[in-house]
Amino acid sequence: MTTPPSERPLIYAEDLRPEDVRALETFLNVQLGRVYKEVGETGETSLAMRSLLILVCDSAELLYTLLAVERPRMWQRAAIVREWQRLRSTAHEFNHCEGYDHDRWWNQVRHFDASDETCEQDRIRRFADVGPYPETGH
Repeated sequence: MTTPPSERPLIYAEDLRPEDVRALETFLNVQLGRVYKEVGETGETSLAMRSLLILVCDSAELLYTLLAVERPRMWQRAAIVREWQRLRSTAHEFNHCEGYDHDRWWNQVRHFDASDETCEQDRIRRFADVGPYPETGH
């Protein structure tokens, strides 16, 4: 038996599954659809809502495609993190809507996996030790 996405913690982007993306995309489409119905089909707010719906669908579709890659390259790994963050941050504001819990499962993921996190921490330590500019000896 697999754990439902709502009960499975996400730590790294490598933990994401297509069903996680589908659940988040569905949540966003329901919430955005509700708002779209309120603002109507004319005016600038309506245009903005339609654009946001398109962006959500595009981000989700890119995530589905990237998650299907067996061994993602560095740029694909970064894109997975970025697109998840994009969808997650869009959904975050709706987590406080009536009937929704702000501690929903779509956690923020900052790294693709533990090795990416370690590399980033090492880079930050080196930056802190050396500074942003190499010594030139002048």
